[in-house]
Amino acid sequence: MEIWYPAVTAYIEEHRDEILRDLKELVRIPSISKEGKDGLPFGKEVDDALTAAAKLFTDSGIPMEVKRDAGYALAVCEGEGDGIGLFGHADVVPVNDDWVKTTPFEPLEENGVLYGRGVSDNKAGVIACLYALRALKAAGVELKSRLTVYVGGSEETGMKDLEAFVERERMPEVSITPDSDYPVSVGEKGILHVECRSREALTAITKFEGGQAYNVVLDRVNVEINGETLIFEGLAAHAAHPERGVNAAHKAAEALCERDDLCDGDRRILEGLRDTVCGCHGAEVDIFSEGAFGKLSCANGIVRIENGHLVFTLDIRYGNEFDHEAGIPRLIAAMDARGFDAIIKSNSPGFLLDESGAYMNCVLQSYRDAADRPDAAPYKTYGGTYARRLRNTFAVDHSLPWDRSALNLPAGHGGAHQSDETLSVDALLGGIKALALALGRLDDCLING
Repeated sequence: MEIWYPAVTAYIEEHRDEILRDLKELVRIPSISKEGKDGLPFGKEVDDALTAAAKLFTDSGIPMEVKRDAGYALAVCEGEGDGIGLFGHADVVPVNDDWVKTTPFEPLEENGVLYGRGVSDNKAGVIACLYALRALKAAGVELKSRLTVYVGGSEETGMKDLEAFVERERMPEVSITPDSDYPVSVGEKGILHVECRSREALTAITKFEGGQAYNVVLDRVNVEINGETLIFEGLAAHAAHPERGVNAAHKAAEALCERDDLCDGDRRILEGLRDTVCGCHGAEVDIFSEGAFGKLSCANGIVRIENGHLVFTLDIRYGNEFDHEAGIPRLIAAMDARGFDAIIKSNSPGFLLDESGAYMNCVLQSYRDAADRPDAAPYKTYGGTYARRLRNTFAVDHSLPWDRSALNLPAGHGGAHQSDETLSVDALLGGIKALALALGRLDDCLING
């Protein structure tokens, strides 16, 4: 172990209260990324969060500037080569009204656990970057590589912020984004977003509405049919793992199709929705695949009526074995047969890294040492992070693994993209230590080989 590591761990433990204070400050900002105006591409709240994050870094001796027209904040400390990058994001997914521990943007600490939207995804990642750098400085470790620190505002809504970074800024040689899981991800699935629109218009159903984001399994649908108001409840989950949730649109369509007062036209439309979102792995739209990343996943996150037509979304995540150029036409044909036009909104192919590289070993071994898990192995993730748009970028966590099962939260609560989002304070401190260790070792690898 590096001789400076005990000083790093001591600093992090001694600054527990400051770490929590700064994280809570960011969580209080309702930075849900949305279409902005007045030169703020992702809205005022995201800009507020970027400004607050930039102040935290600047006050710590790492001058950070908010690039308002592009929706990100950036700090660059000059050094040797293209150097090291740290990438986090300050935007969060939308919230529901079923939180039981606190309101989403009023962080609550209870028995060593923090609750609030963004405490995990990904404001804790921003704070982990900040305090890993502060701890290294306090321990007398001066990074010799060029350092780029990035805080984004549109990671949850298409990564338009990072597109601007890639166009404008110098790409680091190697980067870490603490926005996934430990020990380290070696690859990510591709992500395909599709909007499906019925060609026929609904008649008796005047409202069928739920969801706000592609990447959260739809957990509540409000329906109005023949003057009657109905609510259907499901179970939220990250779209990367739809099998962990229950889709409310499927429940609604299934129930409504059984009604005697549903006209034939409305029934055909709802049957098309029902038969599309009844599964989790794409077989229903003729795109099932399975390979190194496991099974393809297919999740529905939003449903609404536009000018009488039913519209719903699909978040599809696929491994490198899936030929998306051949698969997309099959999906479009499957939806056409159900009376829907499938519109491709975005397609971001995934990637797979070399598990044997020196950079990978630095990050992996740092987790093994910090967590005392010598057998920990890399993994492949179903989620999507900034790593897919950058060079040599390793997705990790901001926190060491911890068990939230003892919290007794309702089903569908506690995780990323769920209500009552949680974070273990001790796990966060451990994650910051691992991140600091990885940064110090990556710097040595870049400078000394």
